[in-house]
Amino acid sequence: MSGRSRFPPRIVHTPTVRKPRRILLVTLLIALLGFVSWLLLSQPVEPAYQGKPLNFWCFQYASNSFSHPDGQAAKQAEIAIRTIGTNAVPTLLRWFTAEDSEFKRKLIQFTRRKLFININWRQAELKHFEAEFGFRCLGSDGASAIPSLIKIYEDPSYVPRSYLHFASARALGDIHAKPALTVPILTRALHDPDESVREVAASSLAAFGNDAKSAVPELIKTLADPDSDVRNEAASTLQKIHPVAAANAGVK
Repeated sequence: MSGRSRFPPRIVHTPTVRKPRRILLVTLLIALLGFVSWLLLSQPVEPAYQGKPLNFWCFQYASNSFSHPDGQAAKQAEIAIRTIGTNAVPTLLRWFTAEDSEFKRKLIQFTRRKLFININWRQAELKHFEAEFGFRCLGSDGASAIPSLIKIYEDPSYVPRSYLHFASARALGDIHAKPALTVPILTRALHDPDESVREVAASSLAAFGNDAKSAVPELIKTLADPDSDVRNEAASTLQKIHPVAAANAGVK
């Protein structure tokens, strides 16, 4: 009998490098999805109406106010936001100054480009948009936000972010309450370095009518603003607040 074995030689398969890499990738993906889930679920609870959160109604109101201002969707959202009422103010203020961290921006890019996952992130820009329209809808019911909005306008750390100056001036006009606090700030905003802020400050003053008469001298000065839109808005507001002063200033 030959010394050769009757059985074929045993083939030993060495593990490839791909399997550990695949396991590692799946593990990282699970960890990432877990972190994202925690990040989304850890957000502060919003006030709700009919089981839907405030951001749902603010977005519905904002997205329908231009295209269908008299439509059912806009009216439904308006009812929802006004029913939530003053309970909406803390959330709207939080959205108002929201910022996306560098980590969050990179995480969004990574999930979209590398993992092809499009998570419905509510980024800061959308929160600003929703907050602005939320205050517009609340009107005078948002009066408790006025001191915070004034602080936002006056805070030097927000100076590079002209959007916040613009949005706070607009919100103060939309709320149109507490003129003793609001009118002086809007009057000062007529001299803001940003022309869009000066323009919205002029239009916001119009909401106060006779209560904004103290702004008349500065509005007259604003008729000489280098920006034509600002001048036109100041003239329109001046006619509404003090027609005689407007006529004397040559406004037709």
